[in-house]
This record gives sequence, C-alpha cells and structure tokens, in this order.
Amino acid sequence: MTQSTQQTESERWDDDGGSPVDELTKMIAIEKFERSEQHILAFLGASLLCFWDDLPQDARQKLLNRELVQKTYDESVVKSRIAGLFK
Repeated sequence: MTQSTQQTESERWDDDGGSPVDELTKMIAIEKFERSEQHILAFLGASLLCFWDDLPQDARQKLLNRELVQKTYDESVVKSRIAGLFK
C-alpha cells in the first residue's frame, strides 16, 4: 500500500468517533463555571498537556473522543471534583 492510500492512525480514529479539539471545546460551556473554577480547569488542562506524551495512546483517544465525552460530561460532577481538590 502506498503512503497516499494508507489511512493514517489519526484518520482512522476520526472515522471511529474521534473529533478535532476545536469541536470538543464547544461542547463545554466554560463560561458557566466561576472564574476560580475556570482557572483550575485551565491549570489541569495545561498539566495534562505537559504529560500528554507520557499517556498511552488509548487514554489520549478517550480524552478526545467527542461521543464518549458527550455521554460522560456532567457539569455538576466537574464542579464537585474541583471542590474536592481543596479538601
């Protein structure tokens, strides 16, 4: 199979329900969170990116899978987990 006809790993992932990051960011209304919560989310996101290369490929795909995030995202759970960081 030539390079031009091979489907890249990323393309296969997109075909299996993966999603561009830009689309994922629209799913979560960050403005619904208090400013302090937004800062914590930003910190956690930046921390995640610092360790991104250390994560297994399946974990990366899970974190960026639009359908999975839509099924599991719950604003109240996120807020509760943020509050739990301070206990």
